[in-house]
Amino acid sequence: MKVSVWWVVFLCAVTGSRWAMGDNLELRVSVPVVLVAEERPVPVAFLVLNHEPQPVEARIAFTCDGGHVEPDSLNIDVPARGWSVVTVQVSLSSQRDAAVLQARCGERMTQIPVRRGIDLTLLTWKRLYTSPGGSMDTSLAAPDVDDSAWESIGVPTLWYELRPAWCRVRFTVPEAWRGKKLRLYIAAVDDNDVTFLNGQQVGRASGWDVPRDYPLPESLVRYGAENVLTVMVENTYAGGGLYKAPLVILVGDEPIVTQEQQAPPAVERPKPSAIGKPLPLRPMVVRDGVLYYADGGEVALWGVNYYPQSWHQFVNMKRLGVDMKATIRQDMDHLQMMGVEMIRIHVFDREISDREGNLTDNEHLNLLDFLVAECSRRGIYLMFTPIAWWGGPGENPDSFSANTSKPGMMFVPEAKRAAANYLRQFLQHVNRYTGRAYRDEPCLVLLEVMNEPAYFVYQDLFTRSYTPQGERPEVIERDRATLRKLWQDWCSARGLAETPAYFPLFRYELMRQYIREMYAAIRSTGAKQPVAISFFGGADREIVQAIGDSECEAITVPAMYPGGWERVNDGVNLLPQASPMELPVEFARKARLEYEFDTPATNVSCYLYPALAAYFRHAEVQVACQFQYDSISTARWNTDWQAHWLNWLYTPSRTVSFMLAGETFRRLRRGVQYAQPTTELVLPALMATSFTHNQSMLISEETVMYARGIEEWQPLRLPKSPKRIVGTGSSPYVQYTGSGLYVLQQEDGNTFSLHLNPDSILVGNSLLGSFAAPVAELKEQPHLFRLKLEGWQGARCFRKGSNVPLPKVTGGWLLTPGEYVIRRSP
Repeated sequence: MKVSVWWVVFLCAVTGSRWAMGDNLELRVSVPVVLVAEERPVPVAFLVLNHEPQPVEARIAFTCDGGHVEPDSLNIDVPARGWSVVTVQVSLSSQRDAAVLQARCGERMTQIPVRRGIDLTLLTWKRLYTSPGGSMDTSLAAPDVDDSAWESIGVPTLWYELRPAWCRVRFTVPEAWRGKKLRLYIAAVDDNDVTFLNGQQVGRASGWDVPRDYPLPESLVRYGAENVLTVMVENTYAGGGLYKAPLVILVGDEPIVTQEQQAPPAVERPKPSAIGKPLPLRPMVVRDGVLYYADGGEVALWGVNYYPQSWHQFVNMKRLGVDMKATIRQDMDHLQMMGVEMIRIHVFDREISDREGNLTDNEHLNLLDFLVAECSRRGIYLMFTPIAWWGGPGENPDSFSANTSKPGMMFVPEAKRAAANYLRQFLQHVNRYTGRAYRDEPCLVLLEVMNEPAYFVYQDLFTRSYTPQGERPEVIERDRATLRKLWQDWCSARGLAETPAYFPLFRYELMRQYIREMYAAIRSTGAKQPVAISFFGGADREIVQAIGDSECEAITVPAMYPGGWERVNDGVNLLPQASPMELPVEFARKARLEYEFDTPATNVSCYLYPALAAYFRHAEVQVACQFQYDSISTARWNTDWQAHWLNWLYTPSRTVSFMLAGETFRRLRRGVQYAQPTTELVLPALMATSFTHNQSMLISEETVMYARGIEEWQPLRLPKSPKRIVGTGSSPYVQYTGSGLYVLQQEDGNTFSLHLNPDSILVGNSLLGSFAAPVAELKEQPHLFRLKLEGWQGARCFRKGSNVPLPKVTGGWLLTPGEYVIRRSP
């Protein structure tokens, strides 16, 4: 029988039984339990980290109560801000089924249980999908069922099939274990399971991240003979399966307590301080995981993604024959009126690079230069993600990322070299409109290495578990072969068996090395902007740990798209999905950025943006960028990312909701607490939003903003004389019969400026927009506008730049879209 050791997670802790530190070292065990099936020794790996800027030497001592460990000590050298992997051999005493392995480094001690058991991931499993619905056919769990024609699989593995999956494995329990208690432990099943031993049910549970720990009755176990374990897996949504190790048979009745089940250690974050004013543009720095302006004050910026220079938006704008630069100027005028302070761009690198990562000058890069110059000129901050990876209509098929799988970007040597070369050339590229290198542009304050990375899992070493995202099959197969060779070489160099136990440690090293190389490429250009690594797709703890331990100063948290985009979400209550978010403690010293969010697949909903603002601020997010803003040239049809639709003119209620969410984001302190929302979320004296009323509002003494007219639902006290009013429809302050957005701004004690947008008439579905099927039409027509503020009944209204007052109509004026001045006598 084979033996193995399990690595499931790392533990991010500075106290407790599972870590130890020398003077300047951190020692982490690699597994929640060491599994021994026979008497011969098995290897155990430890990760040793040095967080200091100089190399460190240390001695680690090992003991094993109930077993034996070789060697009993190791002297190690760990490079500056680096890591090393050390291994020892451990065995159980012949009369013991459990032991404790201890390691000491300096004054600290870590320990790990050693258990006798069977590693089910080393065996071949069989899988059969059955039809959904109806009663469960438990005969498929019978031990004598012929499963020879079933699909052979290895575990752990993930699949996307939503039909019930019957998974079986055969194993032998030694006769010597008779009379001992046995239990089955599976780290997780996604989503639900019913589990059988030799045809009899032994356990049942629900929940995609819930460990399964089932006692195996002695009466069902066949000692000295073959047993059949069957797990019926019900995957209810997206990815599912037997996706997480360990999957083991354990001797003894003591359950495994994994690090994921233990309460994470508290890591204190800096207390919130005053939020700085965004202008003038100036650099940003990260201190203790918080983003500050270099001259003081915390950062809190609200923004959008914007892509006129790339992808289908570029193609569609060209098709319409618009003046690209004039359109960019107009869009940015509108963005400034919306209070946008930050633009995030994931650069479509395939449009502007070759196979070696050399920068290619073309119209895409020209327009990007122009957009950057406009940001610097206007005082709008910019966050670049230089590598989007995604393809598009303007891609160069010979570019480096077009010839690398998404997971391969993190480990294929040629891809990493090309990416580093590209990052250097990109940041050193001199903007033709400003004469400055990108790294020196005043607007460019944040960098994210790559957009939405993906990762191969252990099963990709042998079968294709990864779901392609547009890669050619031969590219995926080549990168899987590269990963397999790297894995084999890594295990061989450390004297380790090629088992799932060590794969997370291998991935940790790959990720750390990738981040280090990309970070070094950025810093080699002289760029000083904080660098972020995406947390997207990296929920496995070794990836979390690698990011948390790395040189990067920030993380981008996963995209937030409540409800998804498989259906229209109007009429669906998505507020509960904005419940307070907690991030892994491993990121305690990283600044938090939200690279993409939206209220997707909606036409008229206007209640969710402010709740998302609170959601982000609770998680201490300091920059949040909606995805994505539609150019005025294409917003009528929403031809680009159809699940996303936001424009100053075409989406008036959504735009006001976005604007007041920005005000909410800027005014809430970092780490704010609030209760889980149901159909409403009310933050006293600031913001209220309601699914039931499809309404959101921000109220302060000087500012009132409402996405739809204020009628019966008034959860906040309204001020008597606000100086700024932004909204649609009527309210206690304004009577307006049009559907466009308006902005009233008091300029002095006797003057208001008024901006009126055209009516936007919904004529289609944003999810189905095309040039043949518009989503909305703009209509310029007169509507009654009456200012109801106390003391302004006798005011007169003028077109901006005119001294001729407009005639009064029923206490107001018939106004068409445009700019006005409302003036009363002193």
